[in-house]
Amino acid sequence: MSLITTDKNNLLHRCRTRGYDLQDVMPCVVSQDGDTWTIDTDHESYPHPKYHPDHPINEEIKPPEIGEGVGTELKKLLSLIGINSSPTCKCNRRAKIINENGVEWAKDNVEEISSWMEEEAKSRNLPYFKYVGKKIIKLAIFKAERKTT
Repeated sequence: MSLITTDKNNLLHRCRTRGYDLQDVMPCVVSQDGDTWTIDTDHESYPHPKYHPDHPINEEIKPPEIGEGVGTELKKLLSLIGINSSPTCKCNRRAKIINENGVEWAKDNVEEISSWMEEEAKSRNLPYFKYVGKKIIKLAIFKAERKTT
């Protein structure tokens, strides 16, 4: 959690310049004291820059190339239930690590991958059930194996 304390008008300005509605980003506001607000800039609802192919700043925020493999399959499965990576979360970096290490590594490290998912769930204030997380990881392994054979 990365907190900043600022005037609410700064958040309003950030929303306008990045194309967000204030009501959509309010979950990142931790506390309010009049016009002084404390904001969690790591929260998924914080108005991070959006990716637009024709915008000149896109080299900074372009989604990283992570390749194919278990990490990519895991991201696809999680997106089906509405869990998507943001430009500031560790998801893409970890998916790339999983992809680079391969299917056998993923099979041997289900517990570690599960702990990464649990950590991210906590940072997003989402519930996490290890049993379900491990089943999703194993399904991602199965799908990645199927694509390589």
